Amino acid sequence: MSITTIMTMLDGAQRDQIDLEAAGHLMSRFDCHCDLLHVRRDPITALPMIGEGMSADLVDIVQAQVEKDEALRAEECQVVFKTWAEARNAEQVQSPTRSPKQSVRLLDVTGSIGNAVARYGKLADLVVLPAPSLDDGRLSSAAEAAIYDTGRPVLFSPRKELKAVGNRVAIFWNDTAEVSRAVVGAMPFLEAADSVQVMAVADDSFDASAVTDFAGSLVWRGISTEVHMVTSGHLNLSPGEALLEAAADFDADLIVMGAYSYSHLREMILGGVTQHILQVAGRPVLMMH
Repeated sequence: MSITTIMTMLDGAQRDQIDLEAAGHLMSRFDCHCDLLHVRRDPITALPMIGEGMSADLVDIVQAQVEKDEALRAEECQVVFKTWAEARNAEQVQSPTRSPKQSVRLLDVTGSIGNAVARYGKLADLVVLPAPSLDDGRLSSAAEAAIYDTGRPVLFSPRKELKAVGNRVAIFWNDTAEVSRAVVGAMPFLEAADSVQVMAVADDSFDASAVTDFAGSLVWRGISTEVHMVTSGHLNLSPGEALLEAAADFDADLIVMGAYSYSHLREMILGGVTQHILQVAGRPVLMMH
């Protein structure tokens, strides 16, 4: 297995440069193509609910301002895109080619961010997004669409400079279908990794032998792994804290884990393992639903 195309996003902000760090690492690692998606707000749908006293002229003025603002933001994205592509010496293309190695394309579309991510994310082997902010207790529309509507693995970058992505991989195993699918999505990383460790919290939620059975199954693909059963009770750590501490001790530069069903994920976000890992991991996290 390999990765030939990835998709990430441009917002027209200063943080774009650091957000593109992960995409750049992946392009180098897999010699692949990268689509950069920029989504403009639709001036019609960007308006708040119009009150009875809002005149048609005022509506036109507001829509014109939104269109102007979005055009300026798109120009900023063009500059970031061109600068980044030239710095990487990547070929700028307009359509798919049979040899997509180290090429880039800017997709400038208008509409809903969630709909755009769902549409164009399906066309990539991997979706790359910045680690989502969960301060309000929910995922961003881009993150939700990437996880639930693309059917693709999603790699969340920690928004900082990265030395590497995927040389040392920690798999957070909990014997669910979601993490099993995440492992399949992460197979290009696992097959190319220098070291892989399977980590699981030692509790009564599943049979510990399932962890060793899973680790052993990777040998069929030529992937040697270590198994690390994490205990948290006597250290007064939450499961998420214990797993992240183990990943830090292992010096992992990629975490692989499952994304739960919609309702389950929201429950976890409001106070569980998923919330803690996405908020404070400080390293790339690959998830799949």
